[in-house]
Amino acid sequence: MKQKHKEFLHKPVVGDTLAVCAGLAFFFTCLLLPLVGRAGASVPHAGWNQLAFLSMLIFTLALSGTALYVKLIRRAADGSKRPYWSIGLCIACTLLLILQLTGLLAI
Repeated sequence: MKQKHKEFLHKPVVGDTLAVCAGLAFFFTCLLLPLVGRAGASVPHAGWNQLAFLSMLIFTLALSGTALYVKLIRRAADGSKRPYWSIGLCIACTLLLILQLTGLLAI
């Protein structure tokens, strides 16, 4: 990685901004959760509901993974605290993705 990029990623504001954006994206994903629940799975456009939720969930997972990666890079460089919230957000998004792909959210 270029030195210029490393310096940019080591700034605390970059990881914090990505983490806040990931948290907001997760909030929006939770707002879309009824689309794939029991009521959303029984409508004629259920396929579009699944696609909308899955695309937002994948976007949220990518954003939270990026935030976690940047925070872990910074932690390795300066010994900052472990990013528990970012780790938890990645785990929550991964669990939601597994539940969605197995069809357990529509039960």
